[in-house]
Amino acid sequence: MNNSSPFEAFKPASTKEVADIVRAAAKDGFALRTARKVGGKGRTKSDTSRPVSLRNMEAVVDYPARDMTITVQAGMPLTELKKILAEEKQQLPVDCFDPTMTVGALVASDLAGPRQFAYGTLRDYVIGIEAVDGQGRIFHAGGRVVKNVAGYDLCRLMVGSRGSLGIITQLTFKLKPIPEHSDLRTFRFDQVADFDAALEKLNVTAATPVMMDFTFASPELAKQRTGPDSERKNLPYSLCIGVEGTETSCDWQIKQLRQDCAGSEEIDFSGHPGWSVTQHCRSFGYGWHNGDVQIRTLPSKLVAIVSELSERGYSTQGHAGNAILFAGDEIKDGKVRSVCEEVAAKHGGTVSEWDVDHPAKATDPLSTRLRSTFDPHSVFLVE
Repeated sequence: MNNSSPFEAFKPASTKEVADIVRAAAKDGFALRTARKVGGKGRTKSDTSRPVSLRNMEAVVDYPARDMTITVQAGMPLTELKKILAEEKQQLPVDCFDPTMTVGALVASDLAGPRQFAYGTLRDYVIGIEAVDGQGRIFHAGGRVVKNVAGYDLCRLMVGSRGSLGIITQLTFKLKPIPEHSDLRTFRFDQVADFDAALEKLNVTAATPVMMDFTFASPELAKQRTGPDSERKNLPYSLCIGVEGTETSCDWQIKQLRQDCAGSEEIDFSGHPGWSVTQHCRSFGYGWHNGDVQIRTLPSKLVAIVSELSERGYSTQGHAGNAILFAGDEIKDGKVRSVCEEVAAKHGGTVSEWDVDHPAKATDPLSTRLRSTFDPHSVFLVE
């Protein structure tokens, strides 16, 4: 090891060097951390783990564009991946609010933004993976073709593992073409009933939106926004809907969405070329960078849950199409988690927080056995 400082980051340039670092950590008894923290309070003074930076591993390994797949090293930043794919009019349709994040950190964190409504999540796009386990062994899963899964799907296991099972060094992604055109509209409501009716229509709409995000203000915040001197653009309930396809298709879909969102005020973003579907998706990392509480529920239960949280003083936002919402502790009472659990138990749903409900910290027998199998010496620090 060339690093003399106990806190200086290792900067391997190959998978073999990563394996050497892990074996040294297992032998000398120090921990390694690679997963980039999205939320939380940062590193503590008692944390003596050694960071591993893969920024020297950001090369394209293989890019058969006609096959709509690409293999890259895990240290490649998302901005660079996007630039490379754009040259072939292709994309990895998984949104992240932090474009400087590496693809390895993205996969380890399993982030997915507003367009997961249409495109799905990372588990739908990671088809090949190379990683190093806690004993310094290099292992592979999947491959460079879409239909190449036999036995247990380790790719899906590593997605969202948050660095607890191994250091991801290489990834193969399935790709999608970049759409010819996109359009983004916000529909704002001043009545909950109109908001609810719009969601019901949108669940069976003939349009095919790629994203459908919402904000739902608490009564106090709604009162501030809808006072006698306020503008209607500050109405308390809104749906931000994006469509993609040909220009003709997008125009037709917007007309259909207008009918579905009757009783709303429409805001057209076409006059703001700097603001688009992809820009919106990159700008809203709901919950994960704010420490908000997440609730996953059924679409039919969304309005009931956000309405009850609103009455208790909490504003919510999230992905209406997937029925994923986030509530923040804006009233600073420290009860947002317990209130969300109570409301979710009443209406149906699961509650989680990025740091508290870490998937890599699960104590069930299967999760514990997986971690002990992949990392028997506890080399990987779970963040």
